[in-house]
Amino acid sequence: MSLREKLLACITEDVEFGIAVLHLESGKETQINADTIFPTASVFKVPVMVEVYRQAGAGRFDLNDRLALQTHHKTLTSGVLLHLQDGLQPTIRDLTNLMNIVSDNTATTMLMELVGLENVTATMHKLGLTSMQVKMTVHEMFLHAFGVPNHVDISVEQLRRVAREVQMDYDSRTLSRGPDNNVSSAADMTRLMAMIFHGEVVDWEACDEILTILSHQQFNRRVPRYLPSYTVFHKTGTLRGVRNDSGIICCKEGSHAAFTIFSFDGVEVPLSDPRLGAQRTDLVERMMADMGLVIYEHYGGELAAG
Repeated sequence: MSLREKLLACITEDVEFGIAVLHLESGKETQINADTIFPTASVFKVPVMVEVYRQAGAGRFDLNDRLALQTHHKTLTSGVLLHLQDGLQPTIRDLTNLMNIVSDNTATTMLMELVGLENVTATMHKLGLTSMQVKMTVHEMFLHAFGVPNHVDISVEQLRRVAREVQMDYDSRTLSRGPDNNVSSAADMTRLMAMIFHGEVVDWEACDEILTILSHQQFNRRVPRYLPSYTVFHKTGTLRGVRNDSGIICCKEGSHAAFTIFSFDGVEVPLSDPRLGAQRTDLVERMMADMGLVIYEHYGGELAAG
């Protein structure tokens, strides 16, 4: 059975997937709707990280420079900086770690302010990844998703109250597939992961550090769910109906697979039924976990006996 057939067999529910797998040693590709554009959700933080390392490599700043946390940086929902006092001065390297391993949205805002989101998109396009667009900060994503795009100065607490009362809008800019959103094809995101693995982004030292950061990811209920610890270097992304994962699976010594699994589940989940929301999330995550195991074993990975 081909890898494509195995992956298709994992899709047991009516959920849209865009999948791209590239075996890094042989160059063999497997794609399912791989050129379809999806909202990236927090997976866009990998291109942001690449731009941070590019500008550091160009001498614009040092990764050990410190940035001061300020109130205007803070936004919902994931991460820890949101809950810490203004004036804290983490290094740029610290912020890059936080942005990825706990998907810290406040750290992301600080880094995007530093490098300029227009530069993120420009760098991706120079790499040939023309489907990638990074056009909104995380704060802007929430403003559009909850229907308050003009309330740029809304406080975190006010936005939190809105989020408790208003469902993210499927028709909002945040969930669109247009070039005004943070979007990509699965094929291009997988190509970016392959470039990082091969040391083709900035330099080998930068790529090694990026891979190390991706290896420390704390959200591991999707592709890595059934795999041995520390075999997947990756970044997840989540929005209403969107469950994404992208990275590299170390299947065995000398066998690695870059992958991206983007998904969209259009089932309506009212705010009054959080149990259904949790069930839909788990359903999609289990399918992605099955795909992770299929990729791992297809390219030589073996689970421990017994």
